[in-house]
Amino acid sequence: MTDTTTTTQVTTPTGKTLADFRIPAKLTQNDPALIDLIMKSESMKDEERQYWFNLYEVMNTAQIDKLRDILTRERAKLAEIDAKYGKKPKIDPVEAAKKAEEMAQKRSAEQAALKAREAKIQAQEAEAEADILSELDGL
Repeated sequence: MTDTTTTTQVTTPTGKTLADFRIPAKLTQNDPALIDLIMKSESMKDEERQYWFNLYEVMNTAQIDKLRDILTRERAKLAEIDAKYGKKPKIDPVEAAKKAEEMAQKRSAEQAALKAREAKIQAQEAEAEADILSELDGL
């Protein structure tokens, strides 16, 4: 991510923006992708993000690369977990109520149909029983 307009819109999982942190100008100019990785890391607290921003200017290239690698692997692993188990989509309360109402109506219709079938079977059994009794009376 090298576009500064996109970088300025990055937020942490807790909702903080770049304006909430003191980020060295050198980091902002040279490595906006690392800022993105730090800001979006789900394993860091906001205090840790500030710690890494503060530490950037005294870190050597190997240390920066190692930090980048760790954060990149974290993001990849989380994406892999999301793909495997899937995040449950957030359900709109209005949509959930609508579906619940539809299910209740369907269930009510099925119960009414079942009661009608039971009544029909009971009527047939009563008729058969009456027929058998009338035959017995005829003997």
